[in-house]
Amino acid sequence: MVLSDRDIRAAIAKGRIVIEPFDDACVQPASLDIRLDDQFRVFRSSRHAYIDLAEPLDDITELVSVAGSRFILHPGEFVLGSTRERIRLPDDLVSRVEGKALALDTWMPTPAGWKQVGEISPGDLVFDDAGQPTRVRAVSPVMAGRPCREVVFSDGTKLVTDIDHQWVTTDKRGRWGRERRAAVVTTEEIARTLRLGRERNHQVALAGPVWYPQRDLVIDPYVLGVWLGDGTSTTVEVTCAEAGILEELAAAGYPAVRKPSRAITYRVGGAGHRRSTSTGRFEGNGSLSSKLRAMGLMGNKHIPDDYLHAAIEQRTALLQGLMDTDGYVDCLGRCGVTTVSERLAEQYYELVASLGFRPKLARKRAMSNGTDHGPAFEVQFTPDRPVFRLRRKRARQKVRGMFHRFRAIVDVREVQSVPVKCLEVASPNRLFLVTRAFIPTHNSSLGRLGLLIHSTAGFIDPAWDGHITLELSNVNTIPITLYPGMRIGQLSFFELSSPAERPYGSPELGSSYQGQSGPTPSRYRLDLPKA
Repeated sequence: MVLSDRDIRAAIAKGRIVIEPFDDACVQPASLDIRLDDQFRVFRSSRHAYIDLAEPLDDITELVSVAGSRFILHPGEFVLGSTRERIRLPDDLVSRVEGKALALDTWMPTPAGWKQVGEISPGDLVFDDAGQPTRVRAVSPVMAGRPCREVVFSDGTKLVTDIDHQWVTTDKRGRWGRERRAAVVTTEEIARTLRLGRERNHQVALAGPVWYPQRDLVIDPYVLGVWLGDGTSTTVEVTCAEAGILEELAAAGYPAVRKPSRAITYRVGGAGHRRSTSTGRFEGNGSLSSKLRAMGLMGNKHIPDDYLHAAIEQRTALLQGLMDTDGYVDCLGRCGVTTVSERLAEQYYELVASLGFRPKLARKRAMSNGTDHGPAFEVQFTPDRPVFRLRRKRARQKVRGMFHRFRAIVDVREVQSVPVKCLEVASPNRLFLVTRAFIPTHNSSLGRLGLLIHSTAGFIDPAWDGHITLELSNVNTIPITLYPGMRIGQLSFFELSSPAERPYGSPELGSSYQGQSGPTPSRYRLDLPKA
C-alpha cells in the first residue's frame, strides 16, 4: 500500500517516520518532496590508475561544499549528492525516490518559439503559469520503460506523462466555498479520483497571457486582423458595413475608400504599386497591398510568426481586428470565429490560447442555403477581457459572472510507455506551460536519481536512518546548475505486509550506510569476503 498525504503526516506526527528538517509544504498527495543538500562528492579519477573495490575509496572523491552558492554539473560529469533531509523509517515501511516526466514530443511554448520537451536544455527560457518567462534549471536524462498515461482535457487537449508527473488541480471539495483550494496531485492520483459521483473531479486553472517582446510589425496588427477576417485573399479589398471598423483603419494609417460599384466593399491603404519614372516598371510603394505581397500573404492568408509571438497588446489588437470583422458573440458571452482554412483555424486557436483564454476548435460543415461547401473550422471561447473594438459587439460581452478560467480533466488513459524527461524550472510556484493550449503543469524533479548502494531497485530499507546519497550525472551537452535546497525528487512510502524480521541496521546485516550524513562514497570493500 502506498501512503497518502494523510498517512504520511500521521506517521511523522507519531514519530514512526522521521524527516529532519520537515516542511509540511513538501508533502504531496502520495509522496514527500526531498531537497538537495549543499555538499557534493566530486570524483578525482587521476589519483588512481583503476578502482580496486577491495581498497578504501575515500581519497578518490573530494567533498565540496557550496553553502550559499550553486553547483555546476558539467557534461559527462558524475558526482554524489545528498538529501538535505535525514530520513528514518520504521521496520514495516520502505521508500524510494521517484521522478516525474513528460513525453519527449510534448510541445512547449517558449519566448524563442515552440520547442518539444526533448529539445529543452538547462538555461532555456519557458513560460510559467502567469505567462512570464522562467528559466529551466535542470533536465533529467531520458527515461524509458516508465508507466505512462494520456491525460485528456475538456477542450480536447491530450498529452502523455508518466504516472508520477504532477499537476496543480482543484477538486470538487476544493471548489466548495468562496475560495478555490488547489493541490498538487500526480497523474496516477487523478486517475484514481477522476470523478466524484457523476461530476468531473479535477480542474486545472488557465494560464495568464504569455509574454513576448514588443515587435516592430510591418502592418498594424488590428489592420492585419481586419484583412484576415473580411479581406479578399488576393487584393486589399474588405467587405465592411461598420463605420467603427473604417474609423479604426483610418486611425492606424490605412484609410479605406469605397468602390463605386459596390455599397460595402472598400479598398484599404491605397494603390499597391506605381510605375517608376526611371525604369518604367511597377514598384511597391509601401501600401498595404505592397506589404501583404512582400510578406507572402497575398493569396496565402495566414498569421506570420512575428504576430503570433508579438507583445500582449499587439496580439490583442490582432484578435480584435479579426473578431470585429469575422467574429461573433452570443447572448451567453461566448465568442467565436469560423474559417474554411484549417491552417488559419489552428493559428486562431494559438492566438486565443496565448492570451490566456480557453479556446475550443471544432470541425463542422460549411452550409449555405442547403448546399454543403466543404469543411469549416470554428474556434470558440468565453473571454473575460474585451476582444472587440466595435461597440455593438463589445456591448454583448459578459463583464460579470463565471468565466471559463479552468479546464476539466475528463479522462486518464493507460497508453504504451514512451521515452520521457523531467524538467526543473525556477518559477516560484514551480509551474510551466505545455501543449498548444498553454496548459500549466507542475515542476518535475531532476529525474530518476538512483539511490547509491542500498539496492539495485532503489529501495530505502525498513528501519533506515540517515541521509540519502544520490547519484547525479549530466548526460546533456551543456552544464546544469544545481541549487542547494531545490526539490530534487520525491519519496514514496510503501507499507510491508508484515514488519521486517531483520530490518536495516541489524547487527547480522552489516548495514554499512546506516547513519550516513552527506554524500557517502562506496563501502563495497566491507561486504567483500575476508581473505
